[in-house]
Amino acid sequence: MKADWSQTVQNLLIGTTRGGGDPTALLSDCAALGVAAFGATLPQEAQADPLPPAPPEPAEFPRPAAKAILEAIMSLDDEVLLTEWCALAKAGNVVAEHRMLPALLALGTARPGLRAAVVEVLGTRGRWLANTRPGWSWASGATPLVDEVPLEEVLDLPSAQRVRALRRKRKANPVEVGAFIAREFQESRRSADRQVLVSALETGLNLQDERLLESALDDKAAGVHDEALRLLRHLGRTRLAARAAHRLRHGLRLTADGLDIRPDELWTGPAEAAEQRDLMRDGSEKGIAGRIRAAAASVPPSYWTSTLKADDEKAAGILRRGPWAAALLRGVADQLSAAKDPRPWAVAAAETLTGMEQLEMLAALPAKVAELAVVAVSKNWHYDLLDHACAQLPAPWSPETTRALMHRYAALPDPRWRAGRPPSVLLARGDADLLGESWEALTRRWPENSLELEVLRLRIRLRESFAPPQPPQEAQ
Repeated sequence: MKADWSQTVQNLLIGTTRGGGDPTALLSDCAALGVAAFGATLPQEAQADPLPPAPPEPAEFPRPAAKAILEAIMSLDDEVLLTEWCALAKAGNVVAEHRMLPALLALGTARPGLRAAVVEVLGTRGRWLANTRPGWSWASGATPLVDEVPLEEVLDLPSAQRVRALRRKRKANPVEVGAFIAREFQESRRSADRQVLVSALETGLNLQDERLLESALDDKAAGVHDEALRLLRHLGRTRLAARAAHRLRHGLRLTADGLDIRPDELWTGPAEAAEQRDLMRDGSEKGIAGRIRAAAASVPPSYWTSTLKADDEKAAGILRRGPWAAALLRGVADQLSAAKDPRPWAVAAAETLTGMEQLEMLAALPAKVAELAVVAVSKNWHYDLLDHACAQLPAPWSPETTRALMHRYAALPDPRWRAGRPPSVLLARGDADLLGESWEALTRRWPENSLELEVLRLRIRLRESFAPPQPPQEAQ
């Protein structure tokens, strides 16, 4: 057929006037051979069963204004605004309309951080649609299948996948995977494998893991030792915590100026082998300050309240007064999740830590506590540090936090690259109602405000679209 088509093309180029032949026959050959050479094949008959009809959606849909806001948010590709829309929709007991479901499922598949928000507004039909594609199964409501890879082969995976795979399996079957980790840890010769096994214990960490973690403190590999020590410090009442409390009692004394080291006691000489075992080997816990920090990082804040016979606020005040305040509060910052009232500890620690350490500590705090800490300690921060800290606060902020941070931003000089432009994180995450009331002040302080204030306008419209309708006023 290829030879016939080539000959036909050649005859077409020469033409029947010069080459002879019947024009009608040549045109017929061109039509038949051209389709045979370049025409598409007929589709094969589908053997799969058609999808069952979608179930009816029992939930209500949002008002037209809220639907339009969702379309605008999707076109902006703003994750914070989308999360806020989903939260308001959930609070109003409404779900996204059908035509938006594929886009929401695709967005949640591409960005796992949005899944918790998106899944709340999919409704019955969205979960049905999620069952039609394997990639959307995260939203189907069914229990996800645990991996594919047998447990015995997990350590043969690429390094970036081993910890995740082990943690997923431990979450699904903690007893079996815990026994596997303990057995493999004793038999494994590669330190990288032992570190992976220890890291996997973070999922479902409990006191039954203490024995393995204690044995890992004797590992010659620094990475294995430090990972085990990090997990032990978050385990609660352990032998490590008891040893650290003993060192704090014998190494520190309460003076009029706060806590100070005892003369001729534990921390006036070099660390013994038993104490070195409880210190990080990455170089962050060297010297007297590092040893004090390590002990403080190994006990919960309740140790200080019981030892000093004070509540959290008074105990934090005592620690921040002494000559070793920086070392003690750096250690306490690692234990804030165990505090009965973490706010005074967070404020005291944030005033002591450096910029990056402050951001890491704030990222680990509950949202309300982090807001209070940022407001309390950001008085002397520069613009970039304040912007980074505010970006870590979950949206939307409370009105009090929004007001305080708005005044904080307004008092700071704008960076040259944002001169006259409002802070985008403030307008995207602050309380929309309060920012709307402050519209005149915002535009006066930051006159270059095109895109940022468009986001704020959209947020205000978003709140209005979900607000309950006002009853009609009776005529006077």
